[in-house]
Amino acid sequence: MNLNSLIGAVAALQRLDGVAGVMLFKGRNTVHRQMPFSDGRALDLMDTLGQMLNGYRQVRRKMRQMYLEFDGGVLLVLIQEETVLVFLLTGRADADLAASAATVLLNDHSALLTTLPIEPSASLARADDGIEELVVSSPRRLQEMTDKAEVVVNNWGQVRKGIESILGKVMGRGQLSMMIDRVMSKRGIQDPYRLSPAEIRKLAEALIEQVPNTAKRQALMGELATLLDD
Repeated sequence: MNLNSLIGAVAALQRLDGVAGVMLFKGRNTVHRQMPFSDGRALDLMDTLGQMLNGYRQVRRKMRQMYLEFDGGVLLVLIQEETVLVFLLTGRADADLAASAATVLLNDHSALLTTLPIEPSASLARADDGIEELVVSSPRRLQEMTDKAEVVVNNWGQVRKGIESILGKVMGRGQLSMMIDRVMSKRGIQDPYRLSPAEIRKLAEALIEQVPNTAKRQALMGELATLLDD
């Protein structure tokens, strides 16, 4: 994977519903920034987050994720070593889905991210406001990169909520949560957000199959079919 594929993958995250902005940086090196405010404010945000994370590192507390809720939205921050991926989310966003997509991206590009410098390098161009960022030749070029990148997540978060609503009629929340984890573990599913639609259906049906009463199970299967068809 090269730098353009990484930029395209990060830009593609903004297709997720409710994502108002996204930014990826490592130290002082801004890899990609697409936020709904000025470059100066984005740089201030990057500095503030960097100071917060440095504070945790000094007391030997390794942060992997932060969820900061404000009146105007939510900042969701994913951290992998010195790399930081930031989402600005609106009320429509599914934070779990965004976090899963970010985790997949960071893991898929971990080798490349490790090689990136923490300071802007010679391959970066300086904007008029003094902020360093990667060169993208034109808005059309960025759009081409975004179109080629796939958001490597599915709608598992929405499907799981529907399944929990269906199975919540016959079992408690705690029992239900443990059952879902047990079934996914038994089927070797580590990240359900990367399943195909057919695999999601099989998983959902396997969860309903855990209901021992035949009549109730058949009724719940009907509800599941309606949920998945929608």
